Amino acid sequence: MSNAAQSVKTLIQGMVDDRNRYGQLKSLLKDQRQLLIARNAQELEALNASIFTVYEQLLENSRQRYQLLTQLGIPAGAHGLRTLFTRLPAANQSQLNTLWDSLEQVAAECKTLNDSNGMVLAMQQDVLQNLFNVGEPENWLYRQV
Repeated sequence: MSNAAQSVKTLIQGMVDDRNRYGQLKSLLKDQRQLLIARNAQELEALNASIFTVYEQLLENSRQRYQLLTQLGIPAGAHGLRTLFTRLPAANQSQLNTLWDSLEQVAAECKTLNDSNGMVLAMQQDVLQNLFNVGEPENWLYRQV
């Protein structure tokens, strides 16, 4: 197997791994929301460590994908991947486009979940901040926003 073929194989395997990791991340982010709502700090801390581990793995795969595309002389990013797919046998193109589409979709779902969890956390902080200012009405009126 040529070096380029091995690079493409590694790149595709990384995409499959990332799709699975994003699925895992999606589940963890749903669990995180429940723990945020329940204000379960102890379990949340452990869960956040798991989320961070998945983020690190996704980041490492992204770096590897960037490096492999660069080595192949293809611009890094979604457009470069689509260009690479067009250079592969026709039988594989559809499968790879589907794989990339599903990877983009689950990543977008994770982003939405993460943003939603951030809003829950921001609302909780806002409530706590208001509670801290209850005894000092002048601070409530002139608090920094």
